[in-house]
Amino acid sequence: MRFTFFTLGGMQLWEDMFFYQGWRIQKNCITGKYRLLDSWDIRRESGTLMKCQNSFIHYIEVFQLLRPKEKAVLFLHGFCGTKNSFNEMVKTFESGEYTPIAINYPSTRRSFHSIVEQVEFLLKNLKDIKEINFVVYGFGGLILRKMFSKSSAWKRKFKIGRIIAIDVPNRGSGIGEAINRSLFLKKIFGPATEIYDSDFVDTLAPFPKNADIGVITTWNPILRIISSILPQKWKENFASQKDSHIDNAKEILPVKYFCLNPCKNKKLITYCINFIKNNKFKSR
Repeated sequence: MRFTFFTLGGMQLWEDMFFYQGWRIQKNCITGKYRLLDSWDIRRESGTLMKCQNSFIHYIEVFQLLRPKEKAVLFLHGFCGTKNSFNEMVKTFESGEYTPIAINYPSTRRSFHSIVEQVEFLLKNLKDIKEINFVVYGFGGLILRKMFSKSSAWKRKFKIGRIIAIDVPNRGSGIGEAINRSLFLKKIFGPATEIYDSDFVDTLAPFPKNADIGVITTWNPILRIISSILPQKWKENFASQKDSHIDNAKEILPVKYFCLNPCKNKKLITYCINFIKNNKFKSR
């Protein structure tokens, strides 16, 4: 008898290798075991990749899954985050003309280059999609920069749409560099922290010059007050808006937020939808 179980959807141990209409095949970054999750994050199968693929083909008929909308928005989350960081934004895009695809990758368990290869593998095997737009947050933006610097099959497979870069540390991260200087912290946060070194970031290719790019820089009044009373040495570790600057950006928009996750901010979500649809953050 086969039992189905609710899961947490991935968190920091599972990496998405395949996606279709909310269903995903994930690989455990420690055991190498695969599992098939449905759009409610219920485990439907586990074992080898082929076993999960065959099971998914069976469920396509059982649940009569419809083809996705041909235009997609790919979401890449920040360091220590998960695909759930974009839950509110995904729900909003689902009601429109786009197929939202929020990818999960264990950023504290895998190297930066391994994560890039994982995302490229998923895109290479993406079905029934013709156009890809991107919404990237923090660490996710560096993944996308690396992906664009490579000659990969996925770039020839899709039309590349618009890109929204939220708080991408294009000039490195002070906190990330501080973690890299501590063997103890680096052990906790994993090998991917190497990308935050400013010298490492400089080796990444910039975003494509011919792409329509919108930059959002967020700021939290509470964090700003806290940083103002800290010693100057500590202040340098806090990100500034200029760190997210992109030379060929079509628009750069600062957004104030109070919650821990700026991607839950309703105004920010509206700006993202406007830019993907109309190439500008504000409708007026």
